[in-house]
Amino acid sequence: MLQGGLSRNHRLVALDLRGHGDSDKPEGEAPYVDGANFAGDLAAVIRQLGLERPVVVAWSYGGVVVGDYLRHHGDEALGGLFLVAASLKTGKPARALFGPGMMSNARGLLSEDAGTYAAAARAFVEACPARSFPPALVDASVQLMQRVPVNVRRALLSRAEDYSAELARCRCPVVTLHGELDQVVLPAMSSEVVLASVRQGQSAWLAGVGHAPFIEATADFEAVLETFVVAAWG
Repeated sequence: MLQGGLSRNHRLVALDLRGHGDSDKPEGEAPYVDGANFAGDLAAVIRQLGLERPVVVAWSYGGVVVGDYLRHHGDEALGGLFLVAASLKTGKPARALFGPGMMSNARGLLSEDAGTYAAAARAFVEACPARSFPPALVDASVQLMQRVPVNVRRALLSRAEDYSAELARCRCPVVTLHGELDQVVLPAMSSEVVLASVRQGQSAWLAGVGHAPFIEATADFEAVLETFVVAAWG
């Protein structure tokens, strides 16, 4: 997507969350369970890169980061929120909002054993699309997941959050995009949590698509995002 059609007209910025990819991976769980840290990371990127009214795109666990940001910084600096199967409620009270792709693999994703974790990561990745990913993409995705240390994984999945109040206070435009066949974060997350809370919410539902709409239906995904960005900045 960073080299796709959107990049011709818009500046696209991607960041690795703390504990992921090339970002720092502090030891312990405290750096990941205190939402002020994730909020501060996003605020720092916006500030350091001089981003003016950015539209923030949050996928899956990225919803927690957006929720943390809204809780600690509000939405004054944002042009809009584009929430892609984004988790804005987590923990035991939210279990009904997550499908078997997440719930059946959760224990393995928390394992210290490298083999157990690798198997769970592969099962998770394979559960994301409504139709199977190419083997090379599955392998690459699993390799990326294996870069996340166990302390990070356990901390992230230990959080129980509900950002409904933060969404209700949000005044910037919000769009949810969700694959109708998502078996990781169920469509109810968008309909019953996000859209039930925000003031200016719109939704897009992609038929025949699972938890990775930007891969499974790239053209449709980019078209919806492009339309939203133009409207948000209009």
